[in-house]
Amino acid sequence: MKKFTHDLGTVPLNQSTDVKNGDVNWTRKSEAIEEDSPTNWGANWSEFIDNKSVYMPTTTSGVFTTRGGRDTMEDTHFLYPHLRGAQNVSMFGIMDGHRGPEAAEYAAHAIPNHLIARIDMGFSPSDALASAFIDTDSGFRHELELQRQNCKGQTKNRHPGCTAAVVLLVNNHLLVANAGDCRTVLCRNGQAISLSNDHIASCTAERERVARMGGQVKWQVDTWRVGAAALQVTRSIGDDDLKPYVTAEPEVNELKLDENDEFLIIASDGLWDKMSNEEAVSFVKDTVKEPTMSSKRLATEAVERGSLDNITVIIIFLKPVSTVERVF
Repeated sequence: MKKFTHDLGTVPLNQSTDVKNGDVNWTRKSEAIEEDSPTNWGANWSEFIDNKSVYMPTTTSGVFTTRGGRDTMEDTHFLYPHLRGAQNVSMFGIMDGHRGPEAAEYAAHAIPNHLIARIDMGFSPSDALASAFIDTDSGFRHELELQRQNCKGQTKNRHPGCTAAVVLLVNNHLLVANAGDCRTVLCRNGQAISLSNDHIASCTAERERVARMGGQVKWQVDTWRVGAAALQVTRSIGDDDLKPYVTAEPEVNELKLDENDEFLIIASDGLWDKMSNEEAVSFVKDTVKEPTMSSKRLATEAVERGSLDNITVIIIFLKPVSTVERVF
């Protein structure tokens, strides 16, 4: 299987994206797309890319990850501050694995590559983002089935999956795609605004959707859960034993940023299980204005509050930060 060859830009990835499981390197199992990078983003993107009259946020980003109280790391992430070399296009994402790290490792590379492939096909930003989730899910389940047929590694009787939250910023146009319980929060005028919904079985609308599609949702132990796997999330990449009702179709929200928008927080549920949206925003506002340090403070606080889960936090500041703000 080919390695990814497409030039997407600088991509800091956490260590877990390079870990091999059962002799299968899941970061390299997505199909590589064409090497030639087009310079034209296409008509569906031109209204966002070429519009120089709109408000332009100035972004700085950072990430912090920790295993928390677990022995293994199943979270992965990516940061593309200049996607495909474009100064005004950024992409950030967190994948939270469950039942193994394989789906999260695969998705960290596959989602950006499938997005680029859909751009090349002329898809709009929102359609490209949604399709990237579906394509990644399909590709991962196909590769997993091939591994089962070969009885390679420990994949034969396993059904790994991952939730995902991805932010795409094109000029001042913000798109947030989410499947599962990773969450994206915007600080606007000092207030916390959730830009995603948690897709979990305790949500009535999601529980009813699963039931309509033939899935089984039961109260197990302490909450509503899906199927024999007792999964709490109702949307994910992978989890092939729970398809189609645990769908990979993301919810995509769009909005335009303006001068009132200060920063974004993207985090896995290891943070949100111990901290409200409002608390997270307050912590960042009171922390040194350096994104990696702010991310670390949030994750550390969640651990101190008793989080035993993996935690990944990405913070994107949307305004220039002065030297004084960075220091004090």
